[in-house]
Formats: sequence, structure tokens, C-alpha cells
Amino acid sequence: MKRYLPLLPVIIFPYLVVFTLLCMFNENFMKTFCSNDGSYLLLALLILYVIALVFSIVVFITGLIKKREAQDLLRINMVIKLIHIPAYILIFCVGSICLLTIFTFGISIALMILDGMTILLSGLIGLAGVIRAFHEEKLSKKTAIIHGIFQFVFCADVINSIIVYRKVKLLGEIINNPLQNRL
Repeated sequence: MKRYLPLLPVIIFPYLVVFTLLCMFNENFMKTFCSNDGSYLLLALLILYVIALVFSIVVFITGLIKKREAQDLLRINMVIKLIHIPAYILIFCVGSICLLTIFTFGISIALMILDGMTILLSGLIGLAGVIRAFHEEKLSKKTAIIHGIFQFVFCADVINSIIVYRKVKLLGEIINNPLQNRL
């Protein structure tokens, strides 16, 4: 569990985006948490993103140099992507509402950029797991390329993270218990 603590900023980032939206559209929250200054929120988003990106890159590199197993990386990637679903739904709803008027169109664009930044964070972890699974010979090259690409595609990334985790887990069980699976 301790080794997953550095991934906490990756998990928290989209929820800070949701909190930022809440502060933007609720004067009481903005006054209470930011002293009516939205630049604090933007600074917090930037700092948290940089920290999360650094930790995602560290996990990516340690995954490539064999310090983590593919199944472990893919499990944490799947968990992160599943935890992000409520935040993505809220961000999508607010972004869709903001598309209705020309005055809030820029907010929708900013939310798309922030979603892209978030998918980069979790996608790096998933890509490390896919590459690790390929090196552990649990995925073919073609399958690894397809799953690697899907780590960065909206909506497909969540489904793909579940599929690739189950595939690698089942293959690992077959490899570890060959006689038991034949009976």
C-alpha cells in the first residue's frame, strides 16, 4: 500500500478540477476556500498536476526497468481509472452545459484540456503496465500496441484497462498453475 501513496496526486487531480468548478459557480465556496481569488485554485491545479506528472513518469520508468510487475501496474491503472469515473461524469456534464452559451464556451475547452491532462497521467501508468506485460510475454506485440493506444482514448481507456488487466491476470494464473488449469 505504501508504494501506491505517490499515485495519490494522480487520483486526486480530476477531483480538484471538480472542486475548482464548484468554487467557480458557487460564490460561498470561492469566498470560503479561496478568498474570492481564483488564481489560488489555478495555482493548486498546476502544482498538483506537476507533482502527479512527476510521479506518473517515475512509475512509468520503474515499470520499464522491471521494478514492478505488469499485473500490479495494470491493477493500479484500472483502479485509478475506475476512481476517476465520477469526476469525469461531473466534468462532462458541466462542460456540456457550458457549451450551450457562447459566454461559457471557453470553460468547455478548458475542461477538455484538463481531461486530456488527466488521461495522460493515468495513461502513462497503463502504458507502463502494457509494455511490462509485453516484456513478460503476456501480451503479443500487436495486442500491446492496441492496448497501449487505448490507454489514451477517452472512455475506451476505462474499458481497456479492465480488459487488459483481466487478460494479463488470467494468463499469469495459467502460467503459474499449468497442471491445475488442465484438470
